[in-house]
Amino acid sequence: MKPSDYLAVAALAASLLSAIYTYRLSRQSHHVSTYYGAIGLFRELDKTFVEYPEMRPYFYEGKPVAVDDPNRQRVKAMAEMVLDAFEWIWLRRRSLNAEGEWGWRAYIIDTFSSSPALQQHYARSDSWYPGITRLIADCSIELKYGTTHPNDVSAGSCQVQEVSLVRAKE
Repeated sequence: MKPSDYLAVAALAASLLSAIYTYRLSRQSHHVSTYYGAIGLFRELDKTFVEYPEMRPYFYEGKPVAVDDPNRQRVKAMAEMVLDAFEWIWLRRRSLNAEGEWGWRAYIIDTFSSSPALQQHYARSDSWYPGITRLIADCSIELKYGTTHPNDVSAGSCQVQEVSLVRAKE
């Protein structure tokens, strides 16, 4: 083999290592941006709940939205915002770690199951939310609000995995 052949092999090896490093760095960057995207979405929702604390019971305490409720339009708008955030998270859940996916699953199921406002908005526009539709089907969640035949909402066959995090010894 000529010295130029050795040089070519070394250049090829360096290129392959560079490609592998770039791929890993890109993947790590994608995970970080997904995480911060999720945090940003929910920070905006939290700010909205702080600014309008009267909205919180509609999403976390099961308060129904009456036809003559003075907050009706704001609740409907927030229901759309919350479901949009859930959809964004759920479609990107694989970019989060396993513990993150189960945490988001539990949060989405619990919030969706206890909120008439979310269920009513979903019932009117389920085609906008294919990820949430799949989660609802996978978990056998029955809608109590926004349907003609109310049923109790349950998590059905969807089990929320308990994850124990072990802190590494220092």
